[in-house]
Amino acid sequence: MPRLATGLAVIAATVVASRFSVTIDLLRFPVAWWGIVLALDGAVRMRHGWSPFARARDLFACALASVAFWDAFELLNLRLHDWWYVGVPRNALAGAAFSAISYATVLPAVRLALALLAPAPGAERIAAAPAPGKAAPLAAAGIAMLAAALAAPRFAFPLAWIFLWPLCESLVARLCDETPAVASPLQAWRAGRLDLPLRAVALGLPFGLTWESLNWRCARGWIYTVPHFERPKLFEMPLAGYLGYLPFLLECAAALAVVERLRPRRGGAIVGALCVAALHLGTEALSRPVTVLSVAGLR
Repeated sequence: MPRLATGLAVIAATVVASRFSVTIDLLRFPVAWWGIVLALDGAVRMRHGWSPFARARDLFACALASVAFWDAFELLNLRLHDWWYVGVPRNALAGAAFSAISYATVLPAVRLALALLAPAPGAERIAAAPAPGKAAPLAAAGIAMLAAALAAPRFAFPLAWIFLWPLCESLVARLCDETPAVASPLQAWRAGRLDLPLRAVALGLPFGLTWESLNWRCARGWIYTVPHFERPKLFEMPLAGYLGYLPFLLECAAALAVVERLRPRRGGAIVGALCVAALHLGTEALSRPVTVLSVAGLR
């Protein structure tokens, strides 16, 4: 209960204070989303007496993976030019830190929400035999989607938001074994567990609406310039864009299954953190001159 109450208080206080303070408004998105993560963690503990982030290192590993996961889309946006940032920190390193803290919320929030909707603790875990024969077609599908998005961004841009799904499913097909682990949507479907992908799809619109509403008229946020779908909009997102959150949550669920299987030991975690930091700093260096429309400093 304390985690849930504290998380809800953080969300409410941040949203209200942002209306009166530019300084708070510049920090609104990540602070509110970390409040959501805290509230979800508390809700999962209340319902199941357990959390997938029982240890701090579990949350840290998922947050690191989330930064790398979102950086893939940021790199792709260098070609798409579908979203732009306003009010980012003037200092490049501060900007990189701010974006990393923001990106780090995505997969942890999805992981907790899936656990909250699960009928019992560990219900998302299944044991499955390796399926390497399925990996190559899935990888080919993901690469084809990526190639199409890069070759024809004005028409194939929706594929940019789901190309990681088959790629993650391909990795799961190669890495899964008979030890129970968090299932990917496709792996669960093959095992006859339709409840797992259905829970991910059910989260699509709630996550999309929350994501976009917290960006609404924020001093530090983003705007969209999506081809062919500029109007009508709900918040900053074109209405048609909310449909993309349905497969995107399936993609997140598949990424979480990969994280579960690739979670390194302590020494490997340090190397992994350094690799993610290098990727993120490189992504920021490339994207900042292209996608940043305005900067703002905290006073």
